[in-house]
Amino acid sequence: MLQPPKAVVFDMDGTLIDNYPFHLKAWGLICEKYGAPRSKEAIIRDLHGTNFEVCKNFFGDHITYEESERIGDEKEALYREIYKPYIQPVDGLPELLEALKQRNIPMAVGTMGNKANADFTLDTLNIRHYFSAVHTAEEVRKGKPDPEIFTACLKSLKTGALELEELWIFEDTSSGIQAAKNAGGSPIGVLTSKREEELKSSGAIHCVKNYHEVHKLLS
Repeated sequence: MLQPPKAVVFDMDGTLIDNYPFHLKAWGLICEKYGAPRSKEAIIRDLHGTNFEVCKNFFGDHITYEESERIGDEKEALYREIYKPYIQPVDGLPELLEALKQRNIPMAVGTMGNKANADFTLDTLNIRHYFSAVHTAEEVRKGKPDPEIFTACLKSLKTGALELEELWIFEDTSSGIQAAKNAGGSPIGVLTSKREEELKSSGAIHCVKNYHEVHKLLS
């Protein structure tokens, strides 16, 4: 059992929504289009960091920042088109957000997705009003496991110094769990894209299959 937090930060992809397969599909189509076809396993292996870092992994170190931005924007637009008919929150998320709101616990979103994807997610699900701050990839220089995106969230929430157990950060990947830990929070793994053993070995203090399970942590 964990004590109720004083602030909560959510990653977006794989955390608010279970969209990992749709990102993989979009990247597969983009890699094929630009002459760098790769297996699903290879995409999963190299899909980490900033968009520029991902594009270098996929297309080589010769790619320019401007080229990576163009390809990245194209991939994200394709992802939104593919995913729009299927988008829904991770099971139990709306109920948890409402419960945290009733407790006056401030919440933020910190994602390495871009602003267009964040707008798409928060507005389509109609959950933007729960969050005091939303920070996206355009605002940071370093990708996870660097904690920059989460420290930006904490600055916006203006909660002051928090103890480890007072800050919950929900994540679904190993690099995200490490970033949450590096930001001084208690990383809670959401089991949408990775195995529990992998997330716990990265530092997750607890793992859940859905947000109904988190209600038990609040009781």
